[in-house]
Amino acid sequence: MVIFKKIHNNIALGLDSNDVEVVVFGKGIGFEKMPYELTDMSKIQKTYYGIDDKFLGLLSEIPENIFILISKLVELSKNKISKELNPNLVFTLADHINFAIERQKKGLYVSMPVSYELEYEYPVIMDISKWFINTINKKLNVHLSANEATSIAMHFINALTGDKDSSHSSHDKTSLALNNVTAIIEDFFKMKIDKKDFNYLRYKNHIKYFVQRKEKNKQYPNMGEKIFDSLVNEYPDIYNCIVLIDDYFHEEFKQRCTKEELLYLLIHVERLVTKENFIQDNK
Repeated sequence: MVIFKKIHNNIALGLDSNDVEVVVFGKGIGFEKMPYELTDMSKIQKTYYGIDDKFLGLLSEIPENIFILISKLVELSKNKISKELNPNLVFTLADHINFAIERQKKGLYVSMPVSYELEYEYPVIMDISKWFINTINKKLNVHLSANEATSIAMHFINALTGDKDSSHSSHDKTSLALNNVTAIIEDFFKMKIDKKDFNYLRYKNHIKYFVQRKEKNKQYPNMGEKIFDSLVNEYPDIYNCIVLIDDYFHEEFKQRCTKEELLYLLIHVERLVTKENFIQDNK
């Protein structure tokens, strides 16, 4: 196997004997000068094939210890889930956990409320998700809320092979909402959002789950009002933008967003806008 790009000391990109790209986990795999021929295959602890190119950039953004831990936890979880899981799950889940830890360190304690619907429909996955939180808190010495289990469960459910949303109308509604909300942001800030950027991917997934909740008439409770009010004062322009987004969703679903929902929108839009402004300033 040829190892051609270091990601971390123990994570790298390689080409197997058939010249197929693979993500390689293994102790010291990234130490050697690139590229090099890996002859001792016993060094390889785990390989990931079929990873979408847009997720590869996450490898350099997320701390190695988080990737390694999430990879191990997902592998252990497979023994309890009968269906296959999309290989991208490790990367999207590691990104979510990293973001949650960043928020927790900044005192932004916002998390999805416990979903009793998921407890009923996916009891095994919810048990796995609760175990994830307990293990992550213990291994990484952090204090993620137990309610984060709902978010983790949604990542697992979305990764179940064959469990894609079969409703064409639901898919169309999500795509329409994504396009319209993106257009609101671009028009408000007079910018063009990079659809290949990872912040856009995170934002896109958030809008997808947001629309799904709205269609089921489910909302976050108002749990983060103090944090929301603080961020409104810090980012008044972004708040004015999400007011327009709230107006759009009110027209579409006949209900206003809670402050918790607006808080999530504000965080995602801030990441998009900050990234885009940085790009424009450096052109």
